[in-house]
Amino acid sequence: MDELDHRLIAELAKDARQSSVELSRKLGVSQTTVRRRIQHLQEHGIITFAAIPDPVKLGYSIIALIALEVDLGSIDAVSASLAICPNVRYVSLCTGNHDIFIGAWFHSSGELTQFVKDHLAKIPGIRKSETFVILDVRKDEVGWLRSLEQVDTSGS
Repeated sequence: MDELDHRLIAELAKDARQSSVELSRKLGVSQTTVRRRIQHLQEHGIITFAAIPDPVKLGYSIIALIALEVDLGSIDAVSASLAICPNVRYVSLCTGNHDIFIGAWFHSSGELTQFVKDHLAKIPGIRKSETFVILDVRKDEVGWLRSLEQVDTSGS
């Protein structure tokens, strides 16, 4: 990747619906170059395009991060169980005092309470949970964690 690719990605991150005409004008290159670069970035999995829903506009008034302490032998089973929950939008394994972080959307605090009591409490291997309700988001750079999926953790 060169400087042009980085500038193109920055422009697309601002507004992925910009036309090739707009992008070529902003970047000072031809439309063909823009289209070719975007195609290359997509083919190599460097960028992807998606519709990002706004949870508040969809009626979810509670957005929560939930940190879990899990029995080490249960991490895969617990994360798989959480990943299929309709309210859960994000599941990550991590280091530190917690083993798994999840992000979830709820229509009400009652729905969050029900999720904790009726779902989390019944998943074998979860020792402890800590719930954080998001009050306000000041920056939300979509996909900022996606690059971790490609990190080589084998130590080579």
